[in-house]
Amino acid sequence: MKILFIEKKAMELRYERACLLLYEDGKRITSVPVKQLDRIVVAPHVALSAGVLGLIAEHNVSLLVLNSRYSERSAFLSGTIPCDIHRRVTQFRLLDDAAFRLEWAKQLVSLKIAGQHHLLSKASIQRSDLRYDLTRAQKQLKNALASIKEPDKVTTLASLRGVEGSASAGYFEAFTLLFPDSLHFNNRNRRPPKDPVNVCLSLSYTLFHHEAINALKVVGLDPAVGCYHELYYNRESLACDLLEPVRPLVDAWVWHLFKNKVLRPEDFNLNPEGCLFKAAGKQRFYEAFHDKVNSVRGLLRRYARIAANTVEGVGHEQPC
Repeated sequence: MKILFIEKKAMELRYERACLLLYEDGKRITSVPVKQLDRIVVAPHVALSAGVLGLIAEHNVSLLVLNSRYSERSAFLSGTIPCDIHRRVTQFRLLDDAAFRLEWAKQLVSLKIAGQHHLLSKASIQRSDLRYDLTRAQKQLKNALASIKEPDKVTTLASLRGVEGSASAGYFEAFTLLFPDSLHFNNRNRRPPKDPVNVCLSLSYTLFHHEAINALKVVGLDPAVGCYHELYYNRESLACDLLEPVRPLVDAWVWHLFKNKVLRPEDFNLNPEGCLFKAAGKQRFYEAFHDKVNSVRGLLRRYARIAANTVEGVGHEQPC
């Protein structure tokens, strides 16, 4: 299955029967059978009709309107949730099971921290000049993992978030050292991102977050009802949960985009309001994303199946 990216100005998306038609400046340039698509990502200035929305909904294709400048104006249209209401009812009931939520959250956070440790371990081999700083951060991550495993150390979600937050701060302090000074990557920032690395991290997390939403819907779980992330207005908390152990893989991928000069500082515009992609840089980013998405999508779907099986297993042990 493919992802269709439409970014240029003066682009319009129409439909005819079961095909999507792409127009530029009023001229038809190509058509794509909708059944070949898994997702459509469009910029805010792309025009499309309500009929297009109906067609892609009929074929269970998701649509992401991605606003890089104003993230709160991004929008997402997803396919339907399979009619497995009993699984979702069990999922909702688990919100009241504090022990289950904590144990499941511990597993997710442990996977994330182990992934961060693995990334820095590999980086220390390639960057001997940074070995001291990277090794120090690895020790901090290793201590965090040990704390999570101690039964009396982390007893609430709040204490788990404290351990995870401290570990992530140490991780990002080391992670920023892997990038040249010309990228101005000094910390993790967003809304809007202030440097090229944060632009790529934010965009990558957003795209893979929506992959997590789709993965959860396929297995019949509600993406809004999570364990580690609390319920919050207009947030898919379970999708956020699912993304946690995947973040280090995304970080490593973004690092290699700059390390291998797929992306360079000149691919971005820096201004007081934030940092933005230039057209050529965004094109190369999406081309690289096409190559990466299948492996991460497969991992997210695996995690989603594990989540569904976990919900079913707990549900069978509890009275209806």
